[in-house]
Amino acid sequence: MFHHVLLLAGLLLVNLLSAQTVSRSAAVQLSATTQSTPPSITLTWAAHPNTTGFTVFRKLRSATTWGSAIATPAGSATSFTDNAVSVGVAYEYRIVRNSNTGTGNGYISTGIQVPMEDFRGKIVLLVDDQLAGPLTLELQQLAQDLRADGWVVLRSDVSRTAPVTSIRNVVIGHYNSDPSNVKALYIIGHVPVPYSGNIAPDGHGEHQGAWPCDGYYGELNGTWTDNSINASSAQRLENRNIPGDGKFDQSSFPSPLELQVGRVDMFDMPAFGQSEVDLTRNYLNKVRQYKLKTWAPLVRGIVFDNLQWVNNPLAGSGWRNIAPLVGTSNITEPNPYGSPFHTYVNNQSYLWTYASGGGSQWYEGSVLTYNGANNVATTQDYAGPVSMGGVFNMSFGSYFGDWDNKNNFLRAPLASGQALTNCWAAIPVWYFHHMGMGETIGASTLTSMNNNALYTPLTEGWQGSMGKTHLGLMGDPSLRMYMVALPSNLTVTNNNGIASFSWNASAEPVDGYHVYQIDPTTQQPQRLTTVPVTTADYINPAVPFIAGREYMVRAVKEQVSHSGRYQNLSLGTMVVASGTPAPDCLNVIGGPALPGTACNDGNACTTNDTWNANCQCVGTPSADSDGDGICNAQDNCPNVAGQQGSACNDGNPCTTNDVLNANCQCVGTPSADSDGDGICNAQDN
Repeated sequence: MFHHVLLLAGLLLVNLLSAQTVSRSAAVQLSATTQSTPPSITLTWAAHPNTTGFTVFRKLRSATTWGSAIATPAGSATSFTDNAVSVGVAYEYRIVRNSNTGTGNGYISTGIQVPMEDFRGKIVLLVDDQLAGPLTLELQQLAQDLRADGWVVLRSDVSRTAPVTSIRNVVIGHYNSDPSNVKALYIIGHVPVPYSGNIAPDGHGEHQGAWPCDGYYGELNGTWTDNSINASSAQRLENRNIPGDGKFDQSSFPSPLELQVGRVDMFDMPAFGQSEVDLTRNYLNKVRQYKLKTWAPLVRGIVFDNLQWVNNPLAGSGWRNIAPLVGTSNITEPNPYGSPFHTYVNNQSYLWTYASGGGSQWYEGSVLTYNGANNVATTQDYAGPVSMGGVFNMSFGSYFGDWDNKNNFLRAPLASGQALTNCWAAIPVWYFHHMGMGETIGASTLTSMNNNALYTPLTEGWQGSMGKTHLGLMGDPSLRMYMVALPSNLTVTNNNGIASFSWNASAEPVDGYHVYQIDPTTQQPQRLTTVPVTTADYINPAVPFIAGREYMVRAVKEQVSHSGRYQNLSLGTMVVASGTPAPDCLNVIGGPALPGTACNDGNACTTNDTWNANCQCVGTPSADSDGDGICNAQDNCPNVAGQQGSACNDGNPCTTNDVLNANCQCVGTPSADSDGDGICNAQDN
């Protein structure tokens, strides 16, 4: 499929550089602008020659099918406006370009003022125990930052020598504790690497066999076996897969993954001249500064397609994803046959990059390594003179997608410059367009791993497709694309039993702030504010001061991206209210019966009973429609004064013993007519 050295004729170079590449032809480069009043979403795309028409599909972000087309713009069109949309709803669009030479696909996630996400779920933090001690402070800070971004952290430290089956059981245990909320898995260090399948997605027969498979830890309900594949001809021993060797048979995931998965693994990267501990520490510190927005990349992208000569759209993931995330006009396309890719990103800032070239392999002593791609870079480049300026990266070429080896090129960018993530993108295709609306890279990874029909194409050529076990994200799966500078120095004081909050404002213009308390039982953030607070303080008589309770404040702003508009939250500044926790309203230290929480006053004629600031259980009286002093809940005649069977007056002097009957009507017994003259005794003189 690929070769170590590419010998291309000059005529071929001229032809390739004079027309749009096959990868650009396979993609529709989308972006979107929105309007609130009246609501509308306008999609735009780059013009492309030989187009005969477009087909537009729309679905809710949560929907699993596209349904029928909503529009068919002409081939000359470069935009489409959808007026049948609502504010606050997350949408996805698919646009198919039809042409005489094939089709192209584009996707975008968009919406108008899409609401923020206070609680992102629970994330399992799986830590190599050899790093746990040396990185104690950094790992504690990581967990705190994840909590400050709306996650509940479930941490387990595991041995790098443990069987992968036991590691997966740890993850399953966390998942089964709360299946509806456990969403992601973040692997730090050389946690045992699962291998699975009998595949050669790079097309090299000597590389066929089992590849690394972190998806094994995110797929929790399927059956994995180790008894049928017998493939022992691979060049590397690690890829050979025979029954009973601990490597699994499955080349495709046996069922959809439940968890987003990402890994940061700096094991066996001697080219950088630093220890695994130091490389991991550097990465964690770099990520933290990104999340705090002490640095931010330029919103631009680069597509370096040094495999366009293959005549398959291998760089389609680059064009299709980067356009809605940075804007079509902000993408650079260098000549791949000129200066190497690393010269464009060395100390140069890019939010997204895509680079492909023929993969290289060489021996370091007796160890076979996959350390670079032709005219792109090598691991030694990133370890030496090159500071990788791309933050979110996609790359492709032979060999290095098999990432569990010495000085591996897929892992190398994470140890350099500003790089935070990387993945092997082409076989299969990845779909990151959701990140334009504030979703995590882990969510897009899960969508890509589980894609079997929703997004096409499934692969950009040759072997492999979505659902293959070699898909893997290098990097922190919780990362979002746009961060907001957080407020600082939160304090919570006791103002006559009421919590009084104050903080220092964000370093950037924001729309306001939201205040949260952390539930002491679930550890989930509970928002106390319904609308953003526009000052740097907050007090609400309904929020009591609770010593020992953890609180948080987050900045919020309307993020305008090249995909749409959404409410974007900063990390939170957190503090524990000082003082000794007091007894609750039932005299239990640290108990849940706190002012503002539900209780039962024992009165059937009240609703919404809660403890007040004086620890009295008080409810709202129920309605008394007829004003008879009996609440409707206990009144069998709620619209007529009195109860069934009680005395009343029907206004008729010729009846006696008037009472309310079963229909709440006042009915009496007719009075006697002793002389039969037709006049009741009560009126007969």
